[in-house]
Amino acid sequence: MKRHFFGGAALTFLTIALLLSCKGRTEQTHEQSSSEEFIASTEQADGIQRMRPYDYSDTLRVGSHVYSYNIHRESDDALPLVVDDESTRYADNRYQLTIQRDGQSFFERSFSKGSFSSYLSKEFQEKGILDGMMCDRSVAGICFAISVTLPQSDMVEPLLLHIDTSGGISIERDIRSENDFDEL
Repeated sequence: MKRHFFGGAALTFLTIALLLSCKGRTEQTHEQSSSEEFIASTEQADGIQRMRPYDYSDTLRVGSHVYSYNIHRESDDALPLVVDDESTRYADNRYQLTIQRDGQSFFERSFSKGSFSSYLSKEFQEKGILDGMMCDRSVAGICFAISVTLPQSDMVEPLLLHIDTSGGISIERDIRSENDFDEL
């Protein structure tokens, strides 16, 4: 198993590289209020750290089809809590991915960290949270970059979620290095 360690600057670079890969596409609509939606946690009265709800919508063209997608994230108290080495408790997240092809319903599925558990190390299965999902336009077809991280750290296990033209999915570890994004 290969684990990727990214510093804060590297994660920022990766995010910028993926966003720049979207530059120039005329069919984009962004419904993001601020970059704080990605990183902000709020502590509730129960002492559990939760990420803020997040929604993002965009479109992409694959072949002759236009795909519109929406990513919705919210913490899910029904999922097992994650407890770090300092005994801080975190609620894990659930992502809802909805995709339309040419205006017609195409794909709808909910994802939690458990959806990717067979691709994660034991440490990330136990102490990681599902904290990222974004369209990865640097990969052909319909692909979403997924990140499971150890909360409040730079440790991440990145994955790729591919959706084929019939709505089937495949998952793989993202083994690309920072150098692979230099060309974007």
